[in-house]
Amino acid sequence: MGRFLNGVLLSECLALWVEGAYKFGVHSAPKGFALAIPLYFLYLCALHGILGKFQHTKAFWLIGVAIGGFTGLALEWFVVGNAPWSKPQVFQTGQFLFHGAYPILGYLLVRTPVPKPLKHQLIWYMITATGLLLMGLLFRHSHASKLWFLFVPLIVFAGLYSFIYRLGTVAPSLRQIQRASCESSVS
Repeated sequence: MGRFLNGVLLSECLALWVEGAYKFGVHSAPKGFALAIPLYFLYLCALHGILGKFQHTKAFWLIGVAIGGFTGLALEWFVVGNAPWSKPQVFQTGQFLFHGAYPILGYLLVRTPVPKPLKHQLIWYMITATGLLLMGLLFRHSHASKLWFLFVPLIVFAGLYSFIYRLGTVAPSLRQIQRASCESSVS
């Protein structure tokens, strides 16, 4: 598989992690989850194509967060129906956090050289977060469980921004080193 498809699939796995928490932990909507799988794939193919246009700009990671966040909010508002004017109880900042993180993180992970310690930290972070999320299944009170499945993913995705920042700021310097080494080997 190429980097494009790998990035899309990795981003989709991150998106479905949260979508699964909401569709199974907060609402009982397995059909909604099944529908989300192909929709996220198509959306992420288009979004990764757009991100590719900005890849070589300064502060690309920040531009990627903005593109993902605002595009995701637009879809939530005008397609899904989670707009602040129709559902004021929906946490808009949380939606932006979520939609800003998963597309750019998947994109950066497959297109930048990721230092091994950072890759291991991210893997353990997501394993720990999954274990923490699954603890919500142990609650006897359904309201407590629903709150758990609403807020734990928000906290986890807020934490993912530290990885996005580190990938986005370290990766350009690694790319410059790679370009320099390629140019010196050609001459």
